[in-house]
Amino acid sequence: MKIFIITMVMLLCLNQSVHCDPFFDFITAKFGDLANSLANTFKSLKNQVRKLFVSHSPDELPPPLHQFAESTIKRTFNDFVEKTAAENETGIPEYINLKSEPTALMSTPQLATLHGRRVESHIIHTKDGYLLTLHRISPRIDTVEEGKLNNHTVILHHGILGSSADWILLGPTKSLPYILSDAGYDVWMANARGNYYSRGHARLSVDSEEFWRFSWQEMGEFDLPATIDYIRKVKKSTDPIDFVGHSMGATALLVLLSTTPQYNQYLRIGILLAPLAYMANVEGPLKVLTSMATSPPEQLLKLIGTKEFVPSRKIPRWLAIKYCKGPLLFCSNPLYFISGGIPENNHMWNPSFLARLLYHVPAGGSTDTMLHYAQVVKSGKFHKFNSLYDEFVLGQVTVPIALFSSSEDWLATIPDVLRLYFSIANPIDHYIIRGRNMSHTEFVWGADAHELVFKKVLEFLDNGLNFFNYKSNEVRNDVL
Repeated sequence: MKIFIITMVMLLCLNQSVHCDPFFDFITAKFGDLANSLANTFKSLKNQVRKLFVSHSPDELPPPLHQFAESTIKRTFNDFVEKTAAENETGIPEYINLKSEPTALMSTPQLATLHGRRVESHIIHTKDGYLLTLHRISPRIDTVEEGKLNNHTVILHHGILGSSADWILLGPTKSLPYILSDAGYDVWMANARGNYYSRGHARLSVDSEEFWRFSWQEMGEFDLPATIDYIRKVKKSTDPIDFVGHSMGATALLVLLSTTPQYNQYLRIGILLAPLAYMANVEGPLKVLTSMATSPPEQLLKLIGTKEFVPSRKIPRWLAIKYCKGPLLFCSNPLYFISGGIPENNHMWNPSFLARLLYHVPAGGSTDTMLHYAQVVKSGKFHKFNSLYDEFVLGQVTVPIALFSSSEDWLATIPDVLRLYFSIANPIDHYIIRGRNMSHTEFVWGADAHELVFKKVLEFLDNGLNFFNYKSNEVRNDVL
């Protein structure tokens, strides 16, 4: 009967003298209510099913859930790179040729295997429920010089918007993990929450707002302690661990050691490449965010994302042209847009390397992470998220630490790194690279990184504590 009445009313509406706008508004509202009701029903069903399977606390994940997490992370990476390939092809024509490169869409384990390395993937979980991936590269017996197989552990932590893949983009001979592995080190590469290797949670959906409510503060408070505890447990060792952190990786370490000082005793040495802590002298587009970092307007969040930072992985063309000088292929990349590190000789890059770089970078991160950095830029302090007067006490950082900076780095400027040097308890050295076009990203995958950076890193790892024995707050200023 109801259907008959509705049909008759609709026939009457065909008569132009009859006004039926209110009727159609009513019908539209009813369909909207029906859709919302169905959506809520399915959401409720999803939550009930989740309770059946995920009744454990984050610290007690059963083996089936661990296996599920590993398969989910692998699937996330595959979906991520395929989606990225499709989106970038339609946006920038140069990506079409890059996709044909065999290594462009390979994951970290695939790349390492291609490079002839033995690689392991480990899933760990943090106290607040995040599931993270560690990639381990063990020393190769055939390449380690006799007597150098020390099996000493070193953690490598990527920088802003990065992943473990950053460390091996330079290939089988020039990448830092392989240099360390060949020197006898047991290398563990971290992946911070939010990148495409660490998009899992014991309770939260990756599409939820709550999943993305974190910054680099949580990486230091939760991710790093979980990483260190896991490695110590797996290796059944209490030997102190070495740490090499680039950019945000350095930030995370400083947060950990200043908020949980007992972890100082678990580390032997820290080497911080282009560390982001004090950022008062930052240059480039990141400064634009500073005035809006605490209470970002809706228009800004629509531009950069409310959860994931620039989830499309492409800076809008008009914005890239306004704030970035260089090829659009690089200026539209969120990391290069923020860091300003477009190399002058990029046209000389090997196509295979360029493909690996632009399909792996950026690897994802939260908007809150970028807003937290913008807050620090504005305040000139190293403080907690949305809490200007709650600063991290860097005097609690007692691990011997070596700092690297460059005269061409927009983000980790020499004056800011120098301020950090005098803020920590046991600085070993401040190694400055001048006039070599060493931008923020070049510390990890620059063409000359193996000569300008990695050799020095290995020297500090092998002999760094000797510097500490005879140096006292002396800043070393190397002009290369």
